Amino acid sequence: MRTHHKIVVAVAVIIVLLLALLLPRQGHADQTAQFGDVVVRYSAISTDQLFPAVAQSYGIERSSRNGLVNIAVEKKGSAGAGEMIAAVVTGKVADLTGHSRPIRFRETNEDGTVDYLGEFPIDASGTYVFTINVSPGPSAGATDGTDRPNAAQAIPYTVKFNRDYVAD
Repeated sequence: MRTHHKIVVAVAVIIVLLLALLLPRQGHADQTAQFGDVVVRYSAISTDQLFPAVAQSYGIERSSRNGLVNIAVEKKGSAGAGEMIAAVVTGKVADLTGHSRPIRFRETNEDGTVDYLGEFPIDASGTYVFTINVSPGPSAGATDGTDRPNAAQAIPYTVKFNRDYVAD
């Protein structure tokens, strides 16, 4: 009877492991960070992953040596439904050696969907560390000319994440 029990336990463990492989996992394609009623959605890819028509419509060069960060900001309402809102988005990308460079974001608006796109060079294969600051608000589009939020705006929410890239 002990052998039968061991076989049943082994089969149960295998079934649990197989089921765990089938569960959806949050990948690198789309991530979120929540700050109260504000949700920041972010993704970072190399531009060679874009469809040619999409890259052309946004004026983006497709290349494994160019990266693209996409930021969207949503404000949750009392009923749980969200609305895309404008924000001031700034950020930087660094490699693991600490070499850092700013990312300039531009706002896109299609059918009420507001996104912020920022391009950056992928100099070498490796891990890149992103630090993105998001300041949502009614006067979000205004800056003081330095790509920083005006002093009257709220302190920005900060999202940090890593991505691995392979440069050809």
